[in-house]
Amino acid sequence: MTIGHDGDGKLTDMVVTTDSMFLIKEHSVHSIKLADQLDPDRTNIDLPNTHQLFADAGSESDIVARTLLSASRLFSKTHFPDPKTRDFSISTSADIMTQLLAAQKILSLLETDEARQIAEVNSSKDSTRLPAVTEVETRANTFIQKAEHALQAIYRLAEVFYGPQMKAAGKWPDSLTSVLAKEFGENDVTTVFARELAKFAHQVRNTRHCVEHRKDDQRVIAKDFCLNLNGTVTRPSITVVHPKTPINETDLTAFMSAWVASLTDVTETMLLHLAGKNHAPFGNLPIGVGIVPENQRAIQKVRVGYLINVAGQWNRLG
Repeated sequence: MTIGHDGDGKLTDMVVTTDSMFLIKEHSVHSIKLADQLDPDRTNIDLPNTHQLFADAGSESDIVARTLLSASRLFSKTHFPDPKTRDFSISTSADIMTQLLAAQKILSLLETDEARQIAEVNSSKDSTRLPAVTEVETRANTFIQKAEHALQAIYRLAEVFYGPQMKAAGKWPDSLTSVLAKEFGENDVTTVFARELAKFAHQVRNTRHCVEHRKDDQRVIAKDFCLNLNGTVTRPSITVVHPKTPINETDLTAFMSAWVASLTDVTETMLLHLAGKNHAPFGNLPIGVGIVPENQRAIQKVRVGYLINVAGQWNRLG
């Protein structure tokens, strides 16, 4: 099989679960399905192995590196011998990746359209013409939904280890904080992370409610380019009207960029905390989970991994 094309760059990694395989190139991710997986009894001996583009971004993407590839590094067979745990963590990270890449595409297209419209208006020298990217509300709403879907999947990562306790603890997303506080203490670094994540989660969930359950005091206002009374033109913007988590009018691309960055960050951090608290012992050697020094990374944008202390210095394990 020839996977992808020259523009995808070189093959950089392979992620394997019980029933799936991903080949990671620099600028793409491909899903491989073996004939034995599709037809384990081999009722059709002519059934071929197949490959399919899974994502048009690869190891050079921060999103791919800090979701799917980071999960593969941390939830390896060595440190998580239970295949169900490993498979769920990797497949859920792949889901987060696809949602964030979709959100990133909405942002990228908006940025491209804004730049093109500004250039067209400037070249027209028509002082009465305003740039227009159009469908601003639809773009904003779709982005918010993708972001919230990614957030849900981030919390599903925690459910593989703390699912029953989270269900018993009460309302999402604060349930994870309650479970971790009970198990590790209020000031444990993982508890502190979960508490801060919950604040952001409330904002994202409430913003999605503004999209799907619009009310006078619960709504999203998305505007195209606007002429101000002082004669200046404002770029596309978003305002979130909500009694608990309002967002003042802000540049729409800045809003989207901040959310994509935050969700990418918290995915990587969630993976680190879950692996750190739940990995299997590595013989009698003390190991840690953290950010691997840049000069020790197999893939530069995959920052996380297992570390071992050698002569007072932390080094990548494996």
